[in-house]
Amino acid sequence: MSAPKVRTAAGGGVFTITLDDPPANTDSYEMMPQLDAAVLQAGMDASVHVIVIIGAGEKFFCAGANIGMLTDADPNFKYYFCLHAIETLNRREQTPKLVIAALNGHTAGGGLEVAMAVDMRIGRQGAGMIGMPEVALGVLPGTGGT
Repeated sequence: MSAPKVRTAAGGGVFTITLDDPPANTDSYEMMPQLDAAVLQAGMDASVHVIVIIGAGEKFFCAGANIGMLTDADPNFKYYFCLHAIETLNRREQTPKLVIAALNGHTAGGGLEVAMAVDMRIGRQGAGMIGMPEVALGVLPGTGGT
């Protein structure tokens, strides 16, 4: 069994969700259910008023989809991966709690889609690039970036 890709902590009305998949905190099939479960946990906790999502480390908030995972995947898996990602993004958009993305590093592709599916984004000055690099390759953002 692989290490958890999401860590959580709660206190003072704030529920912190840390994306923790070194080196770039990539969004993967393993991370999505953990992130979804964390949002559900925070949503059901009456003592939580704010959810903060942050990336582990200093370099990346989230670098988007784990390309290594998708390289050998068949089209059916890719389709359902994107569908599941959209469902997970929708849960964040629909939770009644205030959700903040703390952009503490590079926020690219699917990582920006993660950040766009929250109520507020706060970026650290000089933290890194924010954007959708896939458009330069002629590929549409796959999970809501358009």
